[in-house]
Amino acid sequence: MSPSSPFRLAAAAVLACAAAAPAQSIDVDRELWIRDLSVLEDPIRTVYDPSPSTPSHGAWSFGRLMESMAGPHDVSDFVVHLFEEFATEQVVNGFTIPPRPFMLEEVIEPWAEASKANGVDGLDFTIAPFVLTGIVNRLDLRGNGSYGTTTSAGEGRIVFSALDGNGFTTRMTLIFEYELQADSCEDVLQWAKEWHALGSIPFGPAYNAALEKLVWKFAGPNVAPHKPNGSGLAQFRTNELVGEFPWQWREFHLSPWTGLLEQATVAQTPQTSLNESKAIRDYVNQNEAAILNGTHLVPLWFAGAPFRGGSSDGGQNGLTAHFRADGILNNDARHLFSLNTCVACHTEETGTNFFQAGPRGPGQETFLSGFLTGITLPDPVDPTKKRSFNDLKRRVEDFEKLLNSKCADLASEKPLLRVH
Repeated sequence: MSPSSPFRLAAAAVLACAAAAPAQSIDVDRELWIRDLSVLEDPIRTVYDPSPSTPSHGAWSFGRLMESMAGPHDVSDFVVHLFEEFATEQVVNGFTIPPRPFMLEEVIEPWAEASKANGVDGLDFTIAPFVLTGIVNRLDLRGNGSYGTTTSAGEGRIVFSALDGNGFTTRMTLIFEYELQADSCEDVLQWAKEWHALGSIPFGPAYNAALEKLVWKFAGPNVAPHKPNGSGLAQFRTNELVGEFPWQWREFHLSPWTGLLEQATVAQTPQTSLNESKAIRDYVNQNEAAILNGTHLVPLWFAGAPFRGGSSDGGQNGLTAHFRADGILNNDARHLFSLNTCVACHTEETGTNFFQAGPRGPGQETFLSGFLTGITLPDPVDPTKKRSFNDLKRRVEDFEKLLNSKCADLASEKPLLRVH
């Protein structure tokens, strides 16, 4: 991408019109957002096997992914610790996050009881209450300033829906977000070639074998010896309303001290309680150029006080929110700032009904939001202004450009923010 016009590129990335169809050289369903049922319900790879005879057995099951992430930790203890983070009060960046006990009551406790009935001491991952929702290529996040890094080729993501004790779909998705590790521009281009190669393979056994090889390259055990537990995980995120308001988004990182998933601040998102405050007004006004240029990074603290959120919550109604404040000088800057936050991107700023990829039950297809597939709606602050989105189209164009790039081209790229 040209470094000479970052505003044009950043604005186009999030305000692109949905009119044009994605170019045919990229197969979205095979290369970018994989949700075909032949993948999501592969009888070998989605079912956890505690003693696999081959890596394929349970290759992209919830249990195998957690096992790879847990490293030396007992995988049952590792997962229970994650959900206990919800059950106890957390203080993150100075913000107190109240407990959400229904997470244990509706998901973990029924699972533990069923595991005990199966004679398993701990959690039986063959009956883990999670359904694979999609496998996602986010090469467009390469060098993304959202996470403060400019060294990766982007991310590979694996999304799950959670089921309750009766096997019904809950209002919860869990996202494993892995770094596509790259030490050079050649590594970035190699990742692009491997994702693109999937587009030439029909869905079926050959496709799943190729996808498994790619997934295990970023999500398998010991793929990142320099990181906690050898896992390539960048962050783990949840999007849920399980049992009680508000709707909430959380982010977890592997602790370098404990090797466990610990709650962290939510990327690019201020604490929702600061909405409509002087701090939001001043931050947007003082960082207007960086926001418009797609280079701003929401700080932990701003104006001498905690700023980046310990969680991202629904607003006053416990559900939807968009960031605003009296006195913001540029509504385009407000929009782009708000768009990059969890709650606003998943609700009012994009007309999304909480999930960019809806939870699904067995046999159901994954629904994608209008933000991804194409939608136009009024700006929530200035209804006379229309905002158009088609993020998959933007990702196709970015992917095509990457595939046609050389190392000299990548060296001149500036790390612009993408909605993450």
